[in-house]
Amino acid sequence: MSMQMSHLKITFFGVLSLLVYALLPIMGSLVWEQALIVVLALLLGPLFQHFFQHSLLPISSKSLRIVQLLLIAGLLLCAVISLFMRGAPWLTGDNFVSSFIIILALKWLESRTVRELYVVLYGALILMAASSRYLSGLAVLAYLVLGVLLFLLALHGIESRQRLSIRSGLFALKLFALALPLTAMLFVTFPRIQGPLWDLGIVIGLPISLVVDQSDREKGIKGTLRAGQVSRLKQDDTPVLVAEFKSTTPYKSRLYWRGPVFTHYDGTEWRLDEGWDNRSRLLKQAFKGSGSLEKTLTAKSELVSYEARVSPNNSRYLYALDMPVGRSTESFISEDFQMLGIRKLSAEFNYGQKAWLEYSGGRALSKEQRGKYTALPDNSNSRLVAWGQQLLLNHSVAEERIQALRVHLAEGGYLLTQTPEIEEHVNSLDEFFFDRKEGGIEHLASATAVVLRAADIPTRLVSGYRGGSLIALTNFIVVRQANAHVWVEAWDDKSGWSRIEAKDFVSPPTLEEKQAAKAQAKVEPQTKVEPTTVTQASPKPKQALDNDPVKKKTSKPKPRFSWLNSLGSGIETWVFNYNPDRQIELMQKSGFTKIDWKSLLALAVLGLLLLFVLYGVLIGVRRKPQDPITKAFERLNRALQKRELQCLSHECPDHWLARLQALVPQLYPALEAVINQYIDIRYRGTVSADQIKEFNRDIKRLSAML
Repeated sequence: MSMQMSHLKITFFGVLSLLVYALLPIMGSLVWEQALIVVLALLLGPLFQHFFQHSLLPISSKSLRIVQLLLIAGLLLCAVISLFMRGAPWLTGDNFVSSFIIILALKWLESRTVRELYVVLYGALILMAASSRYLSGLAVLAYLVLGVLLFLLALHGIESRQRLSIRSGLFALKLFALALPLTAMLFVTFPRIQGPLWDLGIVIGLPISLVVDQSDREKGIKGTLRAGQVSRLKQDDTPVLVAEFKSTTPYKSRLYWRGPVFTHYDGTEWRLDEGWDNRSRLLKQAFKGSGSLEKTLTAKSELVSYEARVSPNNSRYLYALDMPVGRSTESFISEDFQMLGIRKLSAEFNYGQKAWLEYSGGRALSKEQRGKYTALPDNSNSRLVAWGQQLLLNHSVAEERIQALRVHLAEGGYLLTQTPEIEEHVNSLDEFFFDRKEGGIEHLASATAVVLRAADIPTRLVSGYRGGSLIALTNFIVVRQANAHVWVEAWDDKSGWSRIEAKDFVSPPTLEEKQAAKAQAKVEPQTKVEPTTVTQASPKPKQALDNDPVKKKTSKPKPRFSWLNSLGSGIETWVFNYNPDRQIELMQKSGFTKIDWKSLLALAVLGLLLLFVLYGVLIGVRRKPQDPITKAFERLNRALQKRELQCLSHECPDHWLARLQALVPQLYPALEAVINQYIDIRYRGTVSADQIKEFNRDIKRLSAML
């Protein structure tokens, strides 16, 4: 009995170590009441276990168990009251994680047997995965590797019923080394699923509203657009719509889901036209009849067909893909190429649509409209306006002015960030374009629009979403608030409206964007402009460009541990951000030409088969032949191990028999007969095949009894 208690102590210590390790990164996210409950449960668990084992208190085990259950109920009640008093919504991710932590800690407090420790052990493994979200870079990898080793060590301690030792640690390392190639093979080759797994539920038809809070329905860009608005939306993962394409899914970078179109700018804020939500006015100016919009297009390429489901947003915007040319019930296409609902969306809306991904065209502009699309506020962003006016002086053709701006953006050292630090004021675009050269997508798109208007090019700002999350193995795209985007449309008297995407000239393109650019280049004529023309601007902008701090940077010696930063960057890119695009890029670099989910799945299965064959060969080579007597005896020992009666490594059979006589007198006669048989066969001369057969039969019979 003392040996059994000793083993339980060691097992409890191993599980407690893993549980504390899993809690370390995440404890800071708990409120103080929850953290106190968890600490109390962790401390009281070993104390109750000690009382149960040694009966130190003057009360029975049954009474002590009642005290333990009452304590658990009290702590659970305190946790519920704490959650209620905070006033936050109950069904949130943070509350789910904190509730899981408290329940796991209370289960630890309740645990008395090895079977209950299994529950805590695997719960700690899940908690460790959740805690890794609170770390970054190399720390995540180191934390997970050490955590898996601790898990294997604790699991080995429970399974082997032996003390933890250096041998146990080496066994855990061996298991880890054997599992590592299998893990790496599956990680690299198994088809990646972009986005949360519950996206698959949306794909198969579950309502989008199931994963959208009621308060999130009002999110999105509506009547005005200010600096920082899109950047805040990009931090939200709420689904906006899900679309299924009827053929091959286009490149995500070519998907522009059109929303509000802004015309008026006052220096700090973009606004829609007056009466922008007046249904009668919208219907009067809308494109009517089949093909009426398509007839106004001067260029078009890459027609796609899709069906979409839009989450309720309490507005008319259906966020159709640019350029919508199909017809759908209960909707219409506005003068600004938006697909709008007859009624505001108070429930999920389904529609089918066709779109040209590349386009130019539209109705001819009136004199009033031209003035509206070139209007600029007085006493606002004077340097930027002067820079645009200089473009007009240098280039007589509108396309040359646009190309000159593109070259400047590509070579100007601009950076996009989701946390812009530019304060909102009437000259904030000057500050972005000439001084800081770092800001949000709103700053970049607004600056582009102001420059083009100053260069006498009618321009408007379009908001909506770009791209989406491709659901692996399907033709579905899930568009989220995190995909919020703003771009510019410019007017040309010959070709009409066309999209100007300034972001692609500032941010380094991904592999998928490079492939999309190649496809776009096949259908768009290129206008060559000398890069030097961009620098011929007004004195103020030129002086600002000459004082660019980026160009004055001198080369600095590399840090002593620069390799560590490179390693962390590589792990961040190829492990934590290993998405479907990276997987395709890696497969292409490895020489694979056809890359789809079927080929990736076949590659994963083939790799696993090869590894299993290799493991089988290695195990077969290293495995030593085992005689039937030792094999039968080990079978009996494993059966006795379930009752903590196994033969210890330092015991001889005679001493073992003496211990069994004291522990299990009712089983002693049967055990004595079999163990004496083993002693006779192993230590007292040769034996016949019949004796071995009889010994094996007795072992099987006794093992079944146990």
